[in-house]
Amino acid sequence: MNRATTKLIVLLLGISFNMYAQTYSDHFGTGNDVGITVTSSSAQGTDEAGHSLTGTGLFPDTVGAARFLAQATLGANEADIQNVVNLGIDEWLNQQISMPVTTDYEQTCRNIHDEIIAMMHASLGAADSARRDEHIPFIFYQKAFTDDDALRQKTAFALSQIFVVSIHGGTIGDKGFGVSSYYDVLYHGAFGNFRDLLYNVSLHPIMGIYLSHFKNQKADPVEGTLPDENYAREIMQLFTIGLFELNNDGSLKLDVNGEPIPTYNIDDVQEMAKVFTGFSGGDWDYVSHPQYTPGDPLIFHKNFGHYDLTVPMYMHDDYHETGTKTLPDGTTIPAGQTGMQDVNMAIDWLFNHPNVGPFIGYRLIQQLVKSNPTPEYVNRVASAFNNDGHGVRGNMEAVIRAILTDPEARDCAFITDPRAGKLLQPMERMINLFKAFNISTPSGKYWFRDYGEVYDKVEQSYLYSPTVFNFFSPYFADGEFVAPNDMVSPEFQILHSTSGIHYLNTMEDMIEVRPFKNKTGINDNPGNPRVVNNGADAPTLDFTPLTTIYANNGITALIDHLDLYLCRGQLSASTRAHIEDNIAQNVANGTNLNDLEIVEDVLYYIMMSPNYVILK
Repeated sequence: MNRATTKLIVLLLGISFNMYAQTYSDHFGTGNDVGITVTSSSAQGTDEAGHSLTGTGLFPDTVGAARFLAQATLGANEADIQNVVNLGIDEWLNQQISMPVTTDYEQTCRNIHDEIIAMMHASLGAADSARRDEHIPFIFYQKAFTDDDALRQKTAFALSQIFVVSIHGGTIGDKGFGVSSYYDVLYHGAFGNFRDLLYNVSLHPIMGIYLSHFKNQKADPVEGTLPDENYAREIMQLFTIGLFELNNDGSLKLDVNGEPIPTYNIDDVQEMAKVFTGFSGGDWDYVSHPQYTPGDPLIFHKNFGHYDLTVPMYMHDDYHETGTKTLPDGTTIPAGQTGMQDVNMAIDWLFNHPNVGPFIGYRLIQQLVKSNPTPEYVNRVASAFNNDGHGVRGNMEAVIRAILTDPEARDCAFITDPRAGKLLQPMERMINLFKAFNISTPSGKYWFRDYGEVYDKVEQSYLYSPTVFNFFSPYFADGEFVAPNDMVSPEFQILHSTSGIHYLNTMEDMIEVRPFKNKTGINDNPGNPRVVNNGADAPTLDFTPLTTIYANNGITALIDHLDLYLCRGQLSASTRAHIEDNIAQNVANGTNLNDLEIVEDVLYYIMMSPNYVILK
């Protein structure tokens, strides 16, 4: 059999792979409590639960550290895992949360833009512009592979799938500085207050353009127009309170007939739409512009091209609906206020709605840890949102800590729970590979245009969601196995027969050919200058440690190593046996694979296994 044939056999065998959890009785921490009994003196006061010993402040072993980093980062290498072993989880979180931002996404975008301009000028002699839409993904990967603030990046990535904007379809795709500035709202707000995050999202012109409250006007009886309702609907449905009233544990509140209670109706959307009228482009010196006249329709509609999509939108009160507005619970915003007074009242009302803690907490748990958290888990995270322990509501630092240190995230007993785990997103699966094996390029640039290379194959790339509802719904449930058990499987919405095969082929190319095509070259067309593939600057993965392990210690040691760094120590016995048997058969049949090819095959088999793609 040739190499491709044996890979297909392993793939078919992989359909029946079973997952299992490893347990450890020789240490306590990172949730490991098997065979260990802990006793303590009784807690003083009435908050018994607050004095429970969870072990999160202790030091995990390498397996516990690998599992933790798979939840808290976009990918980790051997040094990252050892760092958590040395520091412990709590101190790692402290360091990550307090780490200053060195270069944000907008500044990285401008740096890359300037560099492309210089390259074009050097290559073509006269280029004075670059297609910023083409290098939006470059910013994300450049930071992912070079910056150390892994938790902030992972949190921003999670938030970007809640507060969705997308370059898909072209509405904002040519606005690179603005789009990167919008991502900075999520990046800088990752550990801030949710109220500030919601306010900054609402006022950002990229969100304004994407969900059409940019240049949204009050009703015009003459023209027969009403305020656009798009953002008003989504800020409630997707960003804060959801469709139905919730208990603090995320379960539905029910009326006397046992039916869910809607949080709002169409009339409420229309009222909220009045709040978000009057916004247009802003600039640092907007109102001092010599052509500015308050209420001038040319300013509102055209702005003379004089607005900046990286600064908050400007409120034109002459275009804002100034009448009374009624919020879903009957609270009124009084008539005659300024537009920004109305906006702040609406955002305060949304922020203080009791749904927000469980609604946002549930979605972040799904992004970081598991698709089906228990009501108790959601309640603990929502409670941290409601009060961070110091009387502050909406402290995102407290929410992220609560999610990652919760017993349901750390306790290994939950690994075998039928509701445990989540499918790693396609981007996560790729970045895990790149980070684990120290991706590098000769230039130090990582200009990966992922929407061009992989989106059509795996249905995900950076800020390229097909709709405001993200790549997949948090409520999606496989109809055959998941939904009948009252569970959800969000990421499986984009894993099907076509994308599954594409994933396998994409991983094979990334392992055996190149991780991606590095767009650091310049074409030779002065009329349409753009970046192109640069074969001399191709990214590479470092498999040298793996070939050394295999050469010195054999296949079992190699699989042990990859089990830790890719499967978080959860590679099943059946998966391991299939891989070992396949490699042994290849060698016995005289396939003439060298050590690197054997390493690549083992790595590929592991990355297509459920033990890798399901994070538990």
